Amino acid sequence: PELPATTLSDGCYGGMFEGCTSLTIAPELPVAELTDSCYHSMFRDCTSLTTAPVLPATGLAEGCYWGMFRGCTSLNHITCLATNTSASDCTSNWVDGVSSTGTFIKHPDMNGWATGVNGIPSGWELKNYEG
Repeated sequence: PELPATTLSDGCYGGMFEGCTSLTIAPELPVAELTDSCYHSMFRDCTSLTTAPVLPATGLAEGCYWGMFRGCTSLNHITCLATNTSASDCTSNWVDGVSSTGTFIKHPDMNGWATGVNGIPSGWELKNYEG
């Protein structure tokens, strides 16, 4: 499934699937230009989700991914093509509580990812996106 939006408003999908414990497949998120808090806590506590949707945006907006996958205890695969994560709180706590092992696929030009709950989950394998 794909969400129909081609443009976003601030906070538009915040908490949309929060607590959906039976969600196993995330919808596609094709929008490349993000707005403040647009995906804030979108999949928070979706404990059956194993693979994140591909996140194609290269530049992140303030708070856009804040808590996005927090509490997704089965999540073990993320493809995020961001090359600029300098916006305030753009990835704060976004992977807090995900699986302790997994694969994080990043844009090959991005070398500034932090590790831990605000970046690439600790203990995960890091790979470059090969598109």
